[in-house]
Amino acid sequence: MNKTLGIFGPFPPPLGGISVHIKRIKPFLDKEGIDYTIYNHGNHKEERVVATNKSPLFYLKLLFSKQYSLFHFHQFFFFHFFYYMIFSFLRREKIIVTIHSERILGYNKIIKSLVLFVLTRTRRLQLISVSKNLNDYLNENKIKSIFLPAYVPPIFVKEKKIESKKKLFLFSVWKFNQKLANEIYNVPLAFEYLRRNKDDFTMLFMIGSESNSDLIYLKQILEKYDVSESVEVIFDENLVDYVKNCEFIIRPNLSDGYGVSIQEAMDLGVPAIASNVCERPKGAVLFKNDDIEDLSRSITYVMNTERETILEKKDSLTYHKELIEIYIKNI
Repeated sequence: MNKTLGIFGPFPPPLGGISVHIKRIKPFLDKEGIDYTIYNHGNHKEERVVATNKSPLFYLKLLFSKQYSLFHFHQFFFFHFFYYMIFSFLRREKIIVTIHSERILGYNKIIKSLVLFVLTRTRRLQLISVSKNLNDYLNENKIKSIFLPAYVPPIFVKEKKIESKKKLFLFSVWKFNQKLANEIYNVPLAFEYLRRNKDDFTMLFMIGSESNSDLIYLKQILEKYDVSESVEVIFDENLVDYVKNCEFIIRPNLSDGYGVSIQEAMDLGVPAIASNVCERPKGAVLFKNDDIEDLSRSITYVMNTERETILEKKDSLTYHKELIEIYIKNI
């Protein structure tokens, strides 16, 4: 059987939730013998990975070229929904679209209705939602979606040691700018906790892309919270390589889809503390969204409880195997 699959989305570098997901699914595709090509939104290329350099012309040509049995698009911009609808009218192949955030739930009523209308008009579509909240919302509105978080377990881990006189915890983001820091990642909450506890902790602040980050604003907010000497910033590195240095990781996002880094940390034996804005991996310690006191209580609990007790509810996940099965069934 001619198993051909086209995957469209970001591929590292830079490091981010979607790009890491696509990179990690690659060896599982190889193992199953699926013939695939990954079309990277960025400029990195390697075997089976083609750089599209964010070219609108590439995606225009794609409407009339590139023959695959199955197209898998990773959605993260609003206008992508319109593209998928047009694509489905011009092509006959099956389409998978993975929606990686809950952003739709935050749209106003008119925009929500528009997105739902476009999705209902998209042909031969299999929707995947990494967020349970979004998945439930779509199904309630008669749009068939399956809940499948984007977590793929790390295969290769290079443990990199960090020397520190204080205890370490980790906070990671894809890229850093004022809007993302304040409206999505909730950096102020994390830095406020550190400001109050900087005699005890150093934060490893991991940023997936230095070139796409606002370093001036980073310096300003570090100085604002007086934590410059208590934060070690690490750019363009894998979280899994550093997480074992840490007592815990935090994910205080104000908006989120699932939180792949949470599962990564727990799979490597490190507790994860996260805001309760969405469905989180089992075993994570949750705190009330944007609540510094509840975050503090959660950290105190983690620091005073055996790791085995904290992590005993963690699941061994096989979401990546479910995705491979979806590919096989649809090719």
